[in-house]
Amino acid sequence: MARYSIFNDDCLTWMDRHPENFCHAIVTDPPYGLKEYSSVEKEKLRNGSGGVWRIPPSFDGCRRSPLPRFTVLTEKDREKLRGFFLSFAQRAIRTLVPGGHLMIAANPLLSHLVYQPIMDTGFEKRGRLSAW
Repeated sequence: MARYSIFNDDCLTWMDRHPENFCHAIVTDPPYGLKEYSSVEKEKLRNGSGGVWRIPPSFDGCRRSPLPRFTVLTEKDREKLRGFFLSFAQRAIRTLVPGGHLMIAANPLLSHLVYQPIMDTGFEKRGRLSAW
């Protein structure tokens, strides 16, 4: 019987609460919401006034939820993302057992901002799955 646990928590504080070598794998779809979920951008979303949010087309009569446009990120926004993933990776490498695995969802437009800080921390990039 497989043993696993799913946690819905702030990843940084969750890893801070656990000892070194605590888990064998981390599978995550991390927040890219350093900009789009700011109070300014959430207000624009609620008002339908744009900002980083784009309203996708409807298909088959189904209204889709707004999606963030990552192409509007400034260099300062991208630097904050790199900083977040560096902080994330430093905690993850401490929390994982030696040889543990990190599987992380990434967006093609932002994947370099995810991978590089993680590799700078000592992880090895072993592969990538793409859905097209």
